[in-house]
Amino acid sequence: MTRVSDLLILTPNFILEPARELTEEELIDYIAVLHEVARIHGVTMEEKKFETYLISSLGVNTKIVQKALQIAADQSNAFGNLVARIKDPAFRVCLFRDAYLMFRQDKVVDQVEWLALDRLGGALGLPEKLSRKVIQLVDDLIQLQHEFHKLASSAE
Repeated sequence: MTRVSDLLILTPNFILEPARELTEEELIDYIAVLHEVARIHGVTMEEKKFETYLISSLGVNTKIVQKALQIAADQSNAFGNLVARIKDPAFRVCLFRDAYLMFRQDKVVDQVEWLALDRLGGALGLPEKLSRKVIQLVDDLIQLQHEFHKLASSAE
């Protein structure tokens, strides 16, 4: 079975790499928001693995991670405060995408997670239509990966 993390491993530049290099402050904000998103409904093992994968993919040192986790703890459940410093619209969209990918890690996005995505999208200032489009594109990527895996398996 193909997991979302398999999709990320195969396409890390497309999924994770920003159009420009992120500043230390942006990395801290990114990690803090994703950490808070993961905590909303209790962190599953798959979500924790995804969070760790994101952090390791960004090549972030421990000091930055610790700072981000402290900010998340200080601003617990306050998406507005956590995202306030993130001004770049493209970065906001990427953050929303990665939050959704994290929720997809345990296969089912439950009601609490959907509400959290709505809150996050609102805090990021994303129009509902854009948020839905991001979710649909992520779902399409995952579906394409599943279909490709089936195709590749049938070629054996």
